Amino acid sequence: MHKFFYGNNPRSNKPRPTPIVRPVNRSKEQLKDFRDFISNPRTSQDAKKRFMVEKAGGYCSMCGDIATQIASYDMIDATLVEKYCDICLARGIN
Repeated sequence: MHKFFYGNNPRSNKPRPTPIVRPVNRSKEQLKDFRDFISNPRTSQDAKKRFMVEKAGGYCSMCGDIATQIASYDMIDATLVEKYCDICLARGIN
């Protein structure tokens, strides 16, 4: 049933948009400091979440690590923005 429905769906025949990938500007030393802060067991989860959103640039959409790349998809009426780390980006977005 699932394969039959989605195989015949005319909306699924549209090509996927290609993302525009741009790096987050930060140095290797900053990234190391961010990882040290996140891995510190004395830091509370709330402080880590605030830090990730405000300073680090956000989470990876796939694994939850510190995002180092931003992919933006231009849709018909909107732009979808997703953040990825280098490891997940190397695995492939699409």
